[in-house]
Amino acid sequence: MRLLRLLATGLGALVLLVAVGGIALLLGRAAYVSVWDPEPSAEGAAAKAAYLADLPEVDPATAPSFVVIYFDDLGYGDLGAYGSRSIRTPHIDRAAAEGTRFTAFYAASSVCTPARAALLTGRYAPRAGITKHVFFPEESAGGWVRRVAGWGNALPADEIVVAEVLAAAGYATGMVGKWHLGGRPGHRPRDFGFASYYGLLWSNDMWPLHLWRDDAIEQRDERRGGFWRGERDEERPLGAGGVDQGTLTAAYTREAVAFLEANRERPFFLYLSHTAPHVPHYPDMAFAGSSEAGPYGDVVEDLDRSTGAVLDALDRLGIAERTLVLITSDNGPDYAGSPGGLRGRKGEVLEGGQRVPLVARWPGRVPAGRTRDAMGMQIDVLPTLLELAGLPLPRDRKIDGRSLAPLLVGDSDASPHEWLFYFSAFGDGLPEAVRDARFKYLRETGDWGRSRGHLTRLDLDQENHGLARKHPQAEERLAGALEAMRDSLRDNPRGWRDAGGG
Repeated sequence: MRLLRLLATGLGALVLLVAVGGIALLLGRAAYVSVWDPEPSAEGAAAKAAYLADLPEVDPATAPSFVVIYFDDLGYGDLGAYGSRSIRTPHIDRAAAEGTRFTAFYAASSVCTPARAALLTGRYAPRAGITKHVFFPEESAGGWVRRVAGWGNALPADEIVVAEVLAAAGYATGMVGKWHLGGRPGHRPRDFGFASYYGLLWSNDMWPLHLWRDDAIEQRDERRGGFWRGERDEERPLGAGGVDQGTLTAAYTREAVAFLEANRERPFFLYLSHTAPHVPHYPDMAFAGSSEAGPYGDVVEDLDRSTGAVLDALDRLGIAERTLVLITSDNGPDYAGSPGGLRGRKGEVLEGGQRVPLVARWPGRVPAGRTRDAMGMQIDVLPTLLELAGLPLPRDRKIDGRSLAPLLVGDSDASPHEWLFYFSAFGDGLPEAVRDARFKYLRETGDWGRSRGHLTRLDLDQENHGLARKHPQAEERLAGALEAMRDSLRDNPRGWRDAGGG
């Protein structure tokens, strides 16, 4: 009898657990639906529409074109131009020799979704409605849990993306590659100014790995499961119905070159946002094993070949002299990449987590063989492109970026920023570090295994020696700037302001 009572008690507990779980699932689904599509600000949406409608048309005979080549998790030390001795990148190195190489350039976050939002909007990620977290697809368990928790992270419709501005001014716009800023209608690339799109809506380790063309799935991932990470990085994807990641870079390259060929006669903006070298690493089998840095190096060398094909296409089409090319990465490297002697990696506010390469090539406009040590950040891309195109910035919202045009095409060697702020994948979503031209300050977080508070001089070492006692005024100045920024983001997280710019 005792055994039967125990079984009955256990069965009752199981039934109760299932019932509670079912109710939680229904409530969670409702919450999931409610947080999936972020509600735009009515004022922000109206101001956006008015701004885009009032933009002038550019002169197609004189307006420059733009290509942004964006790698995923490429480290500061993974290119020959930045000191790599194990990975061969002759095409990117050539671009650096023919243009300008930046040594103190940063992603705006240490993980990809907030970094991508900042790149495209010119705003730190919280202002663009993006939390510290990455976007997860709705079909995955991780995506469901995150959305129930309120971490949906799709780009709000009231944000202004650089492609929308350029398209409104008469540019041809196209995106190839990884989006990672939303997956449902209203939050895809063509909803934010890109006339054409080809690629994956999220990271290559997420399921389902559908390949999209414009607003439709061109190749469906028929596999079922949570995440798809493969068996080992060096093995090919298993099973039928999946995207062959080994040939994805080549496919992106063909699409990018086709876009250039189709739009050679008009100003254009191409955003080539590679899926690689994010894990898992699937080298093109035609070149697998050729790098001295293993599968990761194979993948990076394939990205270099892709970049060479894009540069060659610009030269062949006779449009290189009117096209600015920017080559950079969304954050620091994961475990397989190189931070190039910097401290830290992806996910951290140490230098290796956010300092990334930036190579700028524009024959005849950007001086060849030049190095810029002034600090800049990917929030500067939107203001830079708009200034070069002769277009005004939005005035209803805070734009954190500053134009780098004086550093690119002018004689200035001074940063347009007094401060730059670092955002972690952990913590409270507010900035946890700040730097100026000489010093960097990490705030005390109190969390085990994380920052204990630190002041360092970036021109002397790589965040090794605490200098707060030697330079107390510098610590006080940077700590004050960091707390002021944190307060600003608490008080007005989206950075709205009146149309007069106040």
